Amino acid sequence: MLKCAVHPGEILRDELAWLGFSPSEFAREIGMPSERIDEIIAGRRAVLVDDASRFGNWFDIDPQFWLNLQTQFDLAAADLQT
Repeated sequence: MLKCAVHPGEILRDELAWLGFSPSEFAREIGMPSERIDEIIAGRRAVLVDDASRFGNWFDIDPQFWLNLQTQFDLAAADLQT
């Protein structure tokens, strides 16, 4: 069975666009380098615990949401490689 998951960076990009924030504005708001946010949005970097914590605080949601998205993406990618 082919599984397809969305990288959390896509969700982040869409949420920021909907709220009218650029990735660099968001990075400043949460105290992260903008390059790190750009890499996550581009799908070249995974969302780590620190990222999830900052995203959760800013969006006022449980950081586990972001970690779950990353885990689902990683599992789907692993399934595609087997």
